[in-house]
Amino acid sequence: MSIAIKPISSSEVESLAELSQKTFVESHGHSASPADIQNYIDKHFSIRTLSEALENPRIYFSKIYVDNQLAGYSKLILDEQHPLTDLLPVAKFERLYLLKDFYGLGLGEMLLVHNLELAKKQHQKALWLFVWTENEKGLKFYKKSHFKIIGEHDFKISEQHSNPNYVMLKRV
Repeated sequence: MSIAIKPISSSEVESLAELSQKTFVESHGHSASPADIQNYIDKHFSIRTLSEALENPRIYFSKIYVDNQLAGYSKLILDEQHPLTDLLPVAKFERLYLLKDFYGLGLGEMLLVHNLELAKKQHQKALWLFVWTENEKGLKFYKKSHFKIIGEHDFKISEQHSNPNYVMLKRV
């Protein structure tokens, strides 16, 4: 099995949009009504929104391949302070999504290590993230990776629906 992690370029925005939408539905599609999920997808995973993010020099998107098959991606935002930590500078680890077919291969850990190295090279002192309180697999993964819960956050899916999330932090 060959594994490769590469940056995502702006020319790949359409495949990023498709991957983002699919992985979000696979992991969170049951967390709200179909209409609320679709509204979230339309807002956060559109070609326009993702194109703007890909042009931002503080944002790093990475993709992971298994045997030349796209398996998932991550998004890291540098210098993104959170009010629950005094550490500066810190990065927001905004996304780590894998297609369900690739669960259980250790890819999440590889992407996390990759992002920790990126953050360290950019002199970030820590990573913080949101994780849905009902995402038992995600919580277990981040706790095993030495992230600590530092607070809570209502993650807005739509104007009508929020999901309770933990704010977690890990020093780099």
